[in-house]
Amino acid sequence: MQRHARNDREWEQRPGRSAPDESMRGRLRGLFAPSDAADAVAELIAERGRELEERSAQIRKAVEELEHREERARELHLRVEQILRDGAAELDLRQAELSVRSAELETRETAVEHAEASVEDRRRALGAVELRAAAIERRAEALRLRELELEHRAGELAELARKLDDIGRALDAGVEPPQAREDEHVALVSGDGYELLVRSGPAPAAGDDVQLDDGPYRCVRTTRSPYPGDDRTCAVLERLPPVD
Repeated sequence: MQRHARNDREWEQRPGRSAPDESMRGRLRGLFAPSDAADAVAELIAERGRELEERSAQIRKAVEELEHREERARELHLRVEQILRDGAAELDLRQAELSVRSAELETRETAVEHAEASVEDRRRALGAVELRAAAIERRAEALRLRELELEHRAGELAELARKLDDIGRALDAGVEPPQAREDEHVALVSGDGYELLVRSGPAPAAGDDVQLDDGPYRCVRTTRSPYPGDDRTCAVLERLPPVD
């Protein structure tokens, strides 16, 4: 402040300067006059300067922390981008593998469908073969039973023929056969095969027509019963053709 007052006095005493107004000079001197508050102002300025330095230091520290955080954020961003790139590449690789496996599965499913269709066709063919085999077995069993029946009837006819031959030889020798029964007789029915029936009453004479359950028959001849020790008469019957 004293330096400013001295400068003012030197400025006023410089040659060529006009005298200033006294009131103005007084006001200026009042402004730059030393006062007791100068030390307080200086202390205040110093305190404010210290505060500003502290704030500046805090700001610099905050800026450094912010820069450090920005650097870490950039590093994290780069790491995240790298992870995303690696993840995208891995996902692309897995997608390709899944596509290949999906194609393989579709191929296998098609093969399985064809195999199932083939198995179903074979099962149907096997079922048809089994049905045919069962039918053949039934026919073979029926033929076997028919053969047994025919063998049995052939044996019966052979025995009947033997007995008829014995009767014929006895008649040729003049031996009288025993008296035949009149309450029953035996009928040898000739149709699709031969069948022996026992009927009540006397035997029909040769040339008589006989009505059986399955149609009319005609007695062609009579002879002795084919059963051993049987005294009944046997009538040989032949089926009559149907009448138009």
